[in-house]
Amino acid sequence: MNHDVKATGLKSLQGKVWKAGYDSGELKGHVYEDFKPMLDWCKKQNISVNIYSSGSIGAQKLLFGCSTEGNLCPYFHSHFDTTSGGKKESQSYKNIAQDLKVDPKDICFVSDAEEELVAAREAGIGYSVMSVRPGNKPLTNVGREFPIIFSLLQICGSGK
Repeated sequence: MNHDVKATGLKSLQGKVWKAGYDSGELKGHVYEDFKPMLDWCKKQNISVNIYSSGSIGAQKLLFGCSTEGNLCPYFHSHFDTTSGGKKESQSYKNIAQDLKVDPKDICFVSDAEEELVAAREAGIGYSVMSVRPGNKPLTNVGREFPIIFSLLQICGSGK
């Protein structure tokens, strides 16, 4: 755990272990306070929201299904995990675009990890955006190459 390994098998096991905690109500998935308002805005604008996480799809559904903001799963079109490929590999983002049947240039990908944004950009993702939150690793010059947001609400337009 000290090495933050993103192995698919370990993430699957993690999902199974978490299930008991979420089912009992002892665990609640943490989401930032701007997350649900961003989801609401996207829903009103008919914008597809998809999750790509190093956590297994099962773990994602537990976290978002039992979140501090209630069940957020209905907001998501699709969930992706490391079965699509590693988050630092450009092919992963191409695979996801293909699965979604959209041109990569039409995807907005938000992350707090520079390596993921670089891989997304290399895959042709049109809008790779750096999310800066308290406690994140300090940005390097690479991270500063991307548009920077401090709230997910910054990606929400006027709706016009």
